[in-house]
Amino acid sequence: MNKIWENILAEIALLAFLGFLYYIWQRRRILKDEKNKGPMVAGYILECCLVDRGEQTDPELDAIIEALDDYLNNRVATPPLTQLKHFSQTQICSPELKDIITEGLSVLEKN
Repeated sequence: MNKIWENILAEIALLAFLGFLYYIWQRRRILKDEKNKGPMVAGYILECCLVDRGEQTDPELDAIIEALDDYLNNRVATPPLTQLKHFSQTQICSPELKDIITEGLSVLEKN
C-alpha cells in the first residue's frame, strides 16, 4: 500500500516539475513575442499596403511602403507613425487599409 502512494506522489512530483518547465518556456516565448510585436505589426501593415497598391504607383503609398521597409530593415529606429496617421486620413486610403493602419497604430504607439 505504501508503494502505491509513493508511486502516485512521484508521478505528481514529475508532472509538477514538467508543468513548471512548460510554464518557464511559454513565459520566455511570450516575452520574446511581445518584444518583437512592433516589427510584426509593421510587417503586416507593409504587406497590406503592398496588396492595396497592386501594380499601380501612388507617391504617398510608395513613401509609406519605403518608410516601413526602412524600419523593418533597421535603417530607421522608429516606425513611421506620423506618415501612417496622415495617410490613413486621406481620401486615397481605402477603408480596409484605414482600419488595418489604425489598429496597427494603436499597437505600435503602445510599444
